[in-house]
Amino acid sequence: MPQVIINAQQKGGVGKTTDTVMEAIVASTIFDKKVLVIDTDLQGNATDFLGRTFNLEKIDYTLMRCLEIGDLSKGIVELSDNLDLIGCKYDMRKYGDFLIEKFDNIYDRTFYMSNLLDAIKDRYDYIFIDVPPSTDLKVDNAMVCADYVVVVQETQRFSFDGSKRLVFSYLQSLVDDFGSKVKVQVAGVLPVLLQNRRELHKKIVNDTVSFFGQDNVFNTIISNHARLEWYTAQGIQFNDFHDKKMFALFADIFCELEERIQAFETQGDISDYIYKRRYLTKDNKLTKLGKGLDVNGLN
Repeated sequence: MPQVIINAQQKGGVGKTTDTVMEAIVASTIFDKKVLVIDTDLQGNATDFLGRTFNLEKIDYTLMRCLEIGDLSKGIVELSDNLDLIGCKYDMRKYGDFLIEKFDNIYDRTFYMSNLLDAIKDRYDYIFIDVPPSTDLKVDNAMVCADYVVVVQETQRFSFDGSKRLVFSYLQSLVDDFGSKVKVQVAGVLPVLLQNRRELHKKIVNDTVSFFGQDNVFNTIISNHARLEWYTAQGIQFNDFHDKKMFALFADIFCELEERIQAFETQGDISDYIYKRRYLTKDNKLTKLGKGLDVNGLN
């Protein structure tokens, strides 16, 4: 059964796009999953990021063009054997007006993309949708497609507050408006630790655990790695020891995500759960599994 995943946060600049792209690449290259990335952000950062990684020169059908003609399959670009992309450009700015002109009621406007996605989703194991840090009709269209949301949270107060608003205001408002038609579950809060030695940042991680509950916070934490910044500029590579550490980190994130999804699918909730890292230890050392990671489909 395909799973549609969104990494979300109402505060911008927390690394949602980087996380989305890394999770998609790890799922497709290490775990042999068939993956689609859909970029809905008019800035096209995920499109550019993957374009640099896989030497993609152009996109014939942007997401907006696909939405206009009512066929998402037209925009699918094969990046590797297991990874596809539907890319986004600045023409996505027209999407809100397009929906208002096309439909008379808010339900049809909100669920338009979801209905189109149903036609192609069975081709994939995972579909990752990259969204901007906003709460407009365009983001609503993406969010109602999702099965699970990962709340990406930097160790900053504004980001912590944004996590609370995302879960208890924004997502709840979608449920209030559309009821059981909104199927999205919060898979957990994924902390991004900016500075490991700053007591304030550690405190915000602890506050996050206290507020959301340990079960609802990822045990795998992203540190502020310079290698991730390098990837955004140069494309993702798998050439050296530092690359292997990055892939090990996101292998743990993906495995934890899968376990969280499995808990929801079998138990209806997550309780008494803490992920045990397999590839990279908490002190940033590769395990035996991490050292043996093999990446397929990434030059």
